[in-house]
Amino acid sequence: MNVGMYKGAAALAAYERWQDTITQNLASVTVNGYRRNETSFSGVIADVTQLKAGDKVTQTAKGVMPEAKRTLNMTPGSYTYTGVDTNFAAEGEGFFRIRKPDGSVGYTRNGDFRLNQDYNLVTQDGLLVEGDNGPITFRQEGGIIYVNGEGLLSQGQQQVGKMALFQFAKPGELHRIPGGLMSPGDDNPATAVERPSLIHKSIEASNVKPTEEMVNLITLGRAYDSAKKILDVSDDIAGKAIQYLGGQS
Repeated sequence: MNVGMYKGAAALAAYERWQDTITQNLASVTVNGYRRNETSFSGVIADVTQLKAGDKVTQTAKGVMPEAKRTLNMTPGSYTYTGVDTNFAAEGEGFFRIRKPDGSVGYTRNGDFRLNQDYNLVTQDGLLVEGDNGPITFRQEGGIIYVNGEGLLSQGQQQVGKMALFQFAKPGELHRIPGGLMSPGDDNPATAVERPSLIHKSIEASNVKPTEEMVNLITLGRAYDSAKKILDVSDDIAGKAIQYLGGQS
């Protein structure tokens, strides 16, 4: 197998995934609580760099294309005060748990909530926000909403529930599911944060930095060109070798 062509093709495939990552990040700059995607493919870059320098690259797994690994950047976004009683921003790594109509759950950092017609705390799409004992229901007669340092919710002088946050052993490996939510997978169970820290009447912004993503696009373009040149050169060498060997028969 032509190692140069193999590694060049692997790099182009990895760079395509990186481009998808950057595109999704830029499209989500204004999404509250969004966690930036990151793509890691240092092994592919190292191989391309070695080939470009003329160094020998040892092929360790024939027929297996190296893959770019995608993870989530868990750096908090900035917090914005909204003055809305049903807005909450989670501090630390905790996520809000959301109950979907089919009974399954998802997780989010987007605390832009509201009350539905039954006075339950829900997302802007109408999905139930779960407290430590299921859905959180407020009083019909209204009243000012408070939340204390342990997540206890009060409306007027009456306690109505407790906000809950959940954390994961591998938060960077959460994956996105429909509805703008996250799912941890079977090997990454959620555990309740004992003392959830919340900023009331505020929401967390996306942690995507547009300037960084634009720099990544420029870097990506240069890396893609390098990999493409290696692929073209390898293809040219292979073609000349075939012509030479054919002429010897």
